[in-house]
Amino acid sequence: MRNVITASLLAALTVSCSTLDQSFRLGATTGALTGVAATYAGHEANGRSPTSEEVAIGASIGLGLGLITSYFIHQQVVEEREESARQTEIYFGDLPPSPFVIPQPKLKKGGR
Repeated sequence: MRNVITASLLAALTVSCSTLDQSFRLGATTGALTGVAATYAGHEANGRSPTSEEVAIGASIGLGLGLITSYFIHQQVVEEREESARQTEIYFGDLPPSPFVIPQPKLKKGGR
């Protein structure tokens, strides 16, 4: 069971999300798995195995915390993206010369 929980948590943490719905799914999954893992770890320290009810309570608490956390993290990421989009400036003096522009020689007035 321990290997399944560890593999599930690692798989969930390697996923990224771009919408609020995806953030909620990721937060709920990660939170519930973390709640189950914490329940098993706490009971293992006492030397007994948890009941199904205790595992469900741990998963429910983790699910709630995961949803709340994913909401706030998603909102913070959206604000940072909007702020960086507003502050993006291009300084044309910093750009390298274009290799496609061929300089033309300047002709003097009255000359050929």
